[in-house]
Amino acid sequence: MNVLRGLNGPQTFGRGPAFWIGFVVVVAALAASPLFLSRFQIINFSNFLVFGLLALSLCLIWGYAGILSLGQAAFLGIGGYAFGIVALNLITAHGNTNIAFLAGILVPMLAAAVIGGIMFYARLKGVYVAILMLVTARLFEIFLLQTADPIYRIGAAALGGFNGLRPASPDDPLLPNLIFGLGDWVMEFDGRSLAFFYLVLGIVVVVYLGLRLLLNSTFGYILVAIREDADRTETFGYDVRLVQVVVFSIAAGIAGLGGVLYAAWGTYIHPNSFGVTNNILPVVWVGVAGRKDLTAALGGALILQWVSLSLASKGEYALIVMGAILVIGMLLAPEGVLTGLMTRFKRRPETANVATTKVEIA
Repeated sequence: MNVLRGLNGPQTFGRGPAFWIGFVVVVAALAASPLFLSRFQIINFSNFLVFGLLALSLCLIWGYAGILSLGQAAFLGIGGYAFGIVALNLITAHGNTNIAFLAGILVPMLAAAVIGGIMFYARLKGVYVAILMLVTARLFEIFLLQTADPIYRIGAAALGGFNGLRPASPDDPLLPNLIFGLGDWVMEFDGRSLAFFYLVLGIVVVVYLGLRLLLNSTFGYILVAIREDADRTETFGYDVRLVQVVVFSIAAGIAGLGGVLYAAWGTYIHPNSFGVTNNILPVVWVGVAGRKDLTAALGGALILQWVSLSLASKGEYALIVMGAILVIGMLLAPEGVLTGLMTRFKRRPETANVATTKVEIA
């Protein structure tokens, strides 16, 4: 019953049978989509789902904690590089990527804890955090672009500069597939396979449901209180900076998971993963769809990625169009287009003013 209350709490949209029936129908439709879509479309949709994790991570810190990051893709890149480096060094000895998978999640979380500790304990907030994260992502990108020389290697992994992470030996130019192993049981997921599509779909569903539970817990109420009035929340005895570091690290772990899946999807990871485009587009997706709700953020990410792919033939104009969508969407619906549409069908109850009422911790 506690799980059901968490999934249906007031911090997230959708709490009735109609919503959950619709949720099951959508997931079932996605699971059945390989029957109707081409292999090329399924491969692209796997990528859309991977970047849906990045959108969820941004929604968590921006929509619920009030921390706008213009460098969230930095953690996706760190996760991808951590996965690739560990996998290249251990794949021969272990025959699987179990440790590499975990490294791709934990290393970004550790990086976020360090960066977040510096930012939040220095009491940076608002635009300063956004700019600092964009600069951080850009620094990672610039550094990695300069690592083409063979001396830039970590064991069996060469950083590769603009060519991206690769084995130090030129025999195999690709990263390993995602391989899970336990004893004699081994399962390999090729990033171009149908099995990989279902793996990513399952992970996205689990992360989405897990975040609903988190945000409808006491921790979620504290996040919203900090978003609404951090100073007042601190007067009730909460360590606001510690909470910000924790949620920043959780979001980084989700983005890092996306990085692991992205590296496995294409069997490559390169410095462009830290680039401006990968950092700005999630802000567009989440801002236009509705930053204060997980469902809107994920749905907006999937829809707008499809729009972006359709505009890809226009080159750099695609980013200009996406920027125009952000401006127009925010002007017409400041709280988000999808959020506005959802609330028209069922009015969302007002979230309790947790900034003025102390939440009792069980």
